[in-house]
Formats: sequence, structure tokens, C-alpha cells
Amino acid sequence: MFNKNNFLVLLILSIVLVLAACGDKASGDKKSSNQQTSNLSFVTGGPGGTFYPLGVGIADVVNGKGVANITVETSDASIENTRLLGAKQAELGLLETGIAYYAAEGKEMFDKKLANVRGIMTLYPNLMQMVVMTDSGIKSYADLKGKKVVVGQPGSSSMLNLELVLAEYGLNFDDIKPQYSGFSEGIDMLKDGQVDATLVDVGIPAPAIIDISSQHNVTILPIDEDKIDNISEKYPYFSNKIIIPAGTYTNQDKDIVTAGVLVMLATREDLPEDLVYELTKTIFENKDEITKIHPSGESIDPEKATEGLSIPLHPGAERYLDEILKNQ
Repeated sequence: MFNKNNFLVLLILSIVLVLAACGDKASGDKKSSNQQTSNLSFVTGGPGGTFYPLGVGIADVVNGKGVANITVETSDASIENTRLLGAKQAELGLLETGIAYYAAEGKEMFDKKLANVRGIMTLYPNLMQMVVMTDSGIKSYADLKGKKVVVGQPGSSSMLNLELVLAEYGLNFDDIKPQYSGFSEGIDMLKDGQVDATLVDVGIPAPAIIDISSQHNVTILPIDEDKIDNISEKYPYFSNKIIIPAGTYTNQDKDIVTAGVLVMLATREDLPEDLVYELTKTIFENKDEITKIHPSGESIDPEKATEGLSIPLHPGAERYLDEILKNQ
């Protein structure tokens, strides 16, 4: 016999079960989405430079705090990293601010604008460190005329930065004998006497220069301060003078004046604002832990986080910086 009350009870139970199932599905979908956004590929550089070990330091801290699951990838550095971010093949990358500028404008090595790359913070400068044998007689960039100089890979940021410096000394690539190679190979060529100079444009201390200076008596060419001023006035992403302190490398008994281009941590425009906010917060609040892994972590500073920035900040990074600077 049909019981109206039993029917109503069964109907209510059915509705509750359906709603619970839908809720579980929505929760599962949300969880899946969060897992996708928190698994991040971080493109850096080669192990002989600064990008890779600094990237490892940042990733170790972020992963340890449970903010995200970052996988650090080696790469050919700034240009490749920018292209990978632009193509949505990576979520985080280290790149020079000058390269970011060229990408945003579609200039130099970029044949179209990469409009989806965003900044999180600027970090340390990649310093121009032109290494020569001390007994070579080469004392200045002007003395590189007619010499075999390792200038970086074809189309690299190293080449572009060196062109700016050479121009201040009245030189261009036609005045030297450019050797197109990375600085790790270039240092080996300098050791073997195959070249006269090798450009190493990374943060200090550079492992490649530590290596050669422990075996040979080498010198890093200084850049005249007035020439640095001229470059930085024309190209805002280029730094003011920076000192390589005496004792940074073996047999370096005095400070060296040089300059370079700031390195930035970048991401993609489409990464969630809350995720980038937490990443930014975690990096700034754990600077000391990152610095223990690589000394370039010392440059992490919210007050300097937008210096030389050549592209827009990601909203998540901007929100954190606004908050922290207002409270200082």
C-alpha cells in the first residue's frame, strides 16, 4: 500500500545524495584545477652560471613551504626562457630585463610581441665580466680591437650587452674577432690560449671565473664610470656602476667597476593572482634561506623589486608589494 510519508522521506534522501555527489564532483574539479596551477615549470639557465643555482634555491624554499610544486629546468637562459613563457611551455623563468623589453616590443631577436609575460620581481644584475690573462697586455675594452673575443651565442643577450659597451669605446663587432660560444666553453678556450678574452655576464661570484682564476692569473676588465652612465641613460634596463669587491676571485686585490643588466623573475599573465601573490610572499619572507643556497639571494628586496623592470608586474606580485611597502 502506498505510504505518502515514506515516499517523501525517500525523495528527500535521493535529493540529498544527488547534491552530495555534485558537491564531491565540484570539489574534485576544484582540487584538480589547483593541482594543475601549483605544478610549475621553472626555466633557468646552465649549471655554470647563476640562474640555475638561484632557481634551485627559490624552488626549494617554495616547495618546502607547500606553496607550489616547482620543477627547476636548465635552459639556454634569457631568450629561451622568454620564448617558453610566451608559448605557455613554462610558468616561471629567470630572464634579463633587457630581453623582456625586446620581447614585449617584438624587437631584436623577437619577430613578434610576447604580450603575456609578466614580472614578479627584479633580482641581481648580470655583470659584464670580460676575462683576460693578466700578462696579455689587455687593460681596457679599447684594447680588444683586433683580438679574438668570446662574445656569447649568436643572437644572445650577451652579444647585445657587449655591443653597448664596445660602442662607448668606439668599437663594434667588425673591430674584433668575435667567437660565438657560451662562456663555459669560452673560459676553456681562454685557458688553452685559443682566444684573447671571454665575456662572462652572470652574477658574482661566477663559478667559471672561480675555476680559471684558481689555475691562472687573470684580470677582469673594468668599465669606465662615464661610459656606464651613458649606457644607463640610453637604456634604462642597464644598471648603474656596480663594484666587484676585491677578493671575489683568486688574486683579485682591488675592486673592479663594472655594470650589467638586471635579472628578473618572470611568469605568465594567466597564472592565478592568489598563487603568484603567495609565491612572491614566500620568496621575500624566506630570503635568508635562499641566500644560503646562492649569494645572489641577498638581492631579494621589496624596495628594489621594480627597479629596471621593463614589463608590467603580475597583479599577484603587485598586490603583495603594495601591501608590504605600505606597512614599512
